[in-house]
Amino acid sequence: MANFLDKLKIEIKFPERETRGETVVRTYSGEETWVASTSYIPFISAAILVLRKNNSEFVSFHARLALVILLFSIFALVLLPAILKIIAAIIVYMLLVYGAYHAIRGRKWYLPIASEMANTFDL
Repeated sequence: MANFLDKLKIEIKFPERETRGETVVRTYSGEETWVASTSYIPFISAAILVLRKNNSEFVSFHARLALVILLFSIFALVLLPAILKIIAAIIVYMLLVYGAYHAIRGRKWYLPIASEMANTFDL
């Protein structure tokens, strides 16, 4: 039986697990990481949520988080005065780059308030 399976060369992809101390960190790979990282491009996250609904929990998490960051940035850019808009835009850009970096590496990252809000969305 084992010889038969060796001939078929069946590969099953499981998410890799990496341990850090006592914490197990789940990492993802493949197409999911690229789709999750593109969700951090402004206004693309909504399209990804609609088109890839229920495909991947990892992609959905990053798309929802990117959408929350985008909504916070629009809210801040509308209400803040000119000098604070520049600072807010720089912070949002850094958050989007940092989120895309973690998505490409296949990891989730938690931004305290935004992640909690993203988890409440059921799209």
